[in-house]
Amino acid sequence: MARQTIRSEGNKAEVEFLKLVDGARLSDNPRRGDVIVPVDGKDFYVEIKECHAKPSGTGTINQVRPIKYICCVIWAPKHGYWYVLSPDQLVRFAAEKKRGQHTEIPFECMNFSLSSLDEEYHTKCKGKNLAKVVVEAVRRGETHASLRALMNDAFQEIRAMSEKYKQAVKEHRV
Repeated sequence: MARQTIRSEGNKAEVEFLKLVDGARLSDNPRRGDVIVPVDGKDFYVEIKECHAKPSGTGTINQVRPIKYICCVIWAPKHGYWYVLSPDQLVRFAAEKKRGQHTEIPFECMNFSLSSLDEEYHTKCKGKNLAKVVVEAVRRGETHASLRALMNDAFQEIRAMSEKYKQAVKEHRV
């Protein structure tokens, strides 16, 4: 069987998530997140990842983007748990990394293993508690407006730098 595209790798996890979190629905904009969760009358995007490593394995989670400042939820069925990272926890975890995945900037894109995920950076729960934990993670992220603003600034700087160097390359003559 051919390998699934990266975009569709989390589909089973998304289906399970939608079964467990009331009011959650598939994203209307996959670039912003995989699902939308209503919290306190407002919609929030959430990134859903899937890990099928055994509890004794490392279980690498790829292409996580802390710069979006959204919750990241990992379904690890062989562990019997969901791992929920609030936006602020994810950003703080990224700040501990030396570099990102395919980039020097870990906030832009990073990977990590479940075994490297310290307790301070996530909440582990069973499916029956997932909805409650996700709502708490969203609310927690909302209390750190300065981190959200910092990630927005970082995103704007990265875009500006990209445009600057694209233009410089176009103007470069040999």
